[in-house]
Amino acid sequence: RPSAAPRTESGAKIISKPVTTGSGYQVKAPLPGTILSIAVKVGDTVKAADTVAVLEAMKMENAIHAGRDGKVTAISVNPGDAVLEGAVILSIEG
Repeated sequence: RPSAAPRTESGAKIISKPVTTGSGYQVKAPLPGTILSIAVKVGDTVKAADTVAVLEAMKMENAIHAGRDGKVTAISVNPGDAVLEGAVILSIEG
């Protein structure tokens, strides 16, 4: 049985939906899950193969890679956030 989405104190669900923010390349969630950690911060320079986040989905940890070289310009999620497939995790410019 699937677990319920986390909720705020007011009872609203905490789910990040796909949002188009900023410019440049957007690293998106490949499947629905929970963000366990973010390995970079805004301003960091990353390579295409660098792991930028860890996503837990179906009891497995999935490393999310940058996908291209550049500089992190925005981070759209926090550790513990539930995300849907296609949700923007962070943006890279360069």
